Amino acid sequence: MKIIYLLAAVATTCFFSCSSADKSESKSNSLPASNEWELQILDSIQVDYLADVREGIFNEGVGIIKDIRGTTLVKFDSTGKILAKEEYAKEGPGTVMWLETLLIHNDVIYGTSSFSNIYKFDLDLNPIGTLEMPFMGEARGGAYNRRNIAVWNDKLLLWYPGRDGVSPYIDHFYRDYPLLELYDLTNKTAKAVVRTPPTSQYSTDDFFDRPYINFTIENDSLYLTFTNEPQIHIYAMGDSIQWIRSMDFAPTDFKLIPGQKTPVTSSQFMQMNEAQITGIYSDQNHIIINYHSGIDENNFINNELKEKENFFRYPEFRDNYLKIYQYGFGWSNEMIIPSKVKLLLNIESLDKPFYALRNDEYIGEEQEYLTFYKLQLVQK
Repeated sequence: MKIIYLLAAVATTCFFSCSSADKSESKSNSLPASNEWELQILDSIQVDYLADVREGIFNEGVGIIKDIRGTTLVKFDSTGKILAKEEYAKEGPGTVMWLETLLIHNDVIYGTSSFSNIYKFDLDLNPIGTLEMPFMGEARGGAYNRRNIAVWNDKLLLWYPGRDGVSPYIDHFYRDYPLLELYDLTNKTAKAVVRTPPTSQYSTDDFFDRPYINFTIENDSLYLTFTNEPQIHIYAMGDSIQWIRSMDFAPTDFKLIPGQKTPVTSSQFMQMNEAQITGIYSDQNHIIINYHSGIDENNFINNELKEKENFFRYPEFRDNYLKIYQYGFGWSNEMIIPSKVKLLLNIESLDKPFYALRNDEYIGEEQEYLTFYKLQLVQK
């Protein structure tokens, strides 16, 4: 067994180092020797639907978004044409409640719900049953549009805390308990996997603000982040999912509440806005991370940003970034995402455009439809 873990470690390390040289050599005729990138807005599309959207994906030319106030899914194409729209019952047959992160796998749409079963929909958005988890989840809400479900070898890796009744809100949950569940789609069984590595601040006795988890799987490697920690933790996928190493993505501006000997209080949240990783994406040759800088105490207090009516002003005081890890080149420059961009749906590949919801509230426009920007990352 130790030999297996050693081979996994070597394979994953080579994925970031030795084998990257092979990838770099094979691509040398097509890629310039540069790791400078820029974000371009290519176009925009309008979707004839108006709602408070905080969850969505865009894959293979099709987008799916969710209304936060009701339980409605809307499917649209790259022109903005609505292909399907379904509003689900909140009780009785076909009930869908607390729907969160979406994932498409083998023509099935999966939707997590944190503390209930995993919903299944067909490609026309019709409910087609659930995956029954072996215990009730203990998460109660959370951040929007997290990357916290992925597919590996016909298994779902997902954030679904609550095994043995353990709540993710207890002190040092992230230090003392497994973080994720690996659900076997063939056997309909789940098991606890993935521990916080020793390189993380959450492995210590200090207290920090409670994080959310984002992750992506590429080439049998898991890349996992805690929202308020500027590291990517790398694991070799397998039945046990072994930690290999961690790397810092070196943000220039990442404001955090320092670790302390007592739990972080609600009053501290009212004095600043912490930096956060809001998404991590991957393709065969890149890892892409999305994060914002947070807001310092001076700006937060002086501009009354703890007040709900001022939440829309957050983009005035914090920068939103993309940064790319390219095998054979390392980390790219930081790219600032314009403040008029509210929500990235996801990034499939650096070879493809991707879509982001426009922040109409911030730019002061009231429309009867949703606008999505078509974006592209371009290598200089």
